[in-house]
Amino acid sequence: MFKRKRLLGLSLILVMLFAAGTVGFFFHKAQANADVSLSQSQTQQLNPIQKLFLVLDVVKRSYVEKPDNDKLLTGAINGMLKSLDDPYTVYLSAQEYKEMKQGFSGEYSGIGIVITMKNNQLTIISPIKGTPGDKSGLQAGDLIMTVNGKATKEMTMTEAVKLMKGPAGTKVQLGIKRKLENDKDKKQPKFKEFKVDITRAEVEVPFVTSKLKKDHIGYIRISQFIQGAGQKVATRIDKLHKQGAKAFILDLRNNPGGLLQEAANVSSNFLNQGPVVTIKGRNGQKQTIGLSDQINNIDAPLVVLVNGGSASASEIVTGAVQDYNRGVVIGEQTFGKGVVQSVVPLPDGSAIKLTTARYYTPDGRYIHHKGIKPDITIEQNLKTKVDEQLQRAIKVLQQKLK
Repeated sequence: MFKRKRLLGLSLILVMLFAAGTVGFFFHKAQANADVSLSQSQTQQLNPIQKLFLVLDVVKRSYVEKPDNDKLLTGAINGMLKSLDDPYTVYLSAQEYKEMKQGFSGEYSGIGIVITMKNNQLTIISPIKGTPGDKSGLQAGDLIMTVNGKATKEMTMTEAVKLMKGPAGTKVQLGIKRKLENDKDKKQPKFKEFKVDITRAEVEVPFVTSKLKKDHIGYIRISQFIQGAGQKVATRIDKLHKQGAKAFILDLRNNPGGLLQEAANVSSNFLNQGPVVTIKGRNGQKQTIGLSDQINNIDAPLVVLVNGGSASASEIVTGAVQDYNRGVVIGEQTFGKGVVQSVVPLPDGSAIKLTTARYYTPDGRYIHHKGIKPDITIEQNLKTKVDEQLQRAIKVLQQKLK
């Protein structure tokens, strides 16, 4: 995640400034009480912050029940951020912010899925391998329609996550809507709906794993780009080299992304030139992320495996490998997340996760809502136990090693 330092005092002021228009939607003008009404001259003379405080004051003095001040402010913030129509921009309470940071350490209690809002529907980017969500059969692209019987249509991602998380050993029920396999109708796809009962567990994500395949092919899987991913990949490469690996498969399927710098660190294990990615902000400011000095580069033949659950940092690595012709990309079209979020901590321990930039591949491609098309497209048949994408990757590398 792309982090920028902000003056914390100004952060809260900005939140309040832009929240003014949103609070107004919760205010209903009451003509029956003269103390509640506002004159035209009063409203015309107000600047945004004054207007906000005036509305808050009217609500606090005149609402039929005594309102909760914290809920009023939180509602204003959430309303403002929701007006941006950006599922990646959210307000995090102090507890939610703490849990988010814990998530980047690779440990938490829940069901082990990564979600997003896509076309205004709560969508699974990927289940994390070996977790309760994965074992229950959830798939990338599944739509979550209900959580414990509550419809997700009007929920934020934060609200949905709060319902799905819980102590290990407790249960949660998801109502799932899944596109029928082999349905090629993109305009009017057919779906099936069903419910899944999942028992929550302590989730510890083994975010980098590896093994030596036949014919001296090293296989490395990254499940998330959390802290230390780049160095762990370097360690796995060294180990596989000692075991005789002469070519490598980098498996990024169902990897929803993570930390931007770790995407650069992982890429640096395989690229011999940069930049890895370019970040562009609203006012044209640009930052290029180059190769990491501390990572050793290899020039062995490479295949990258991707699918619809490969997003964000996974797409940064894939885009760089593809643009520099460093390896062959095999699998299915990636998710298509081409924006970067900055986390702005607030004085009370809460935070705003705010989209602050777009990212572009080395060749200048902007892949948001588009994804990356593989060099070799192979759709995985979920009804078979054979990993067709992996088998094709092995064949490609066998040819290169001849």
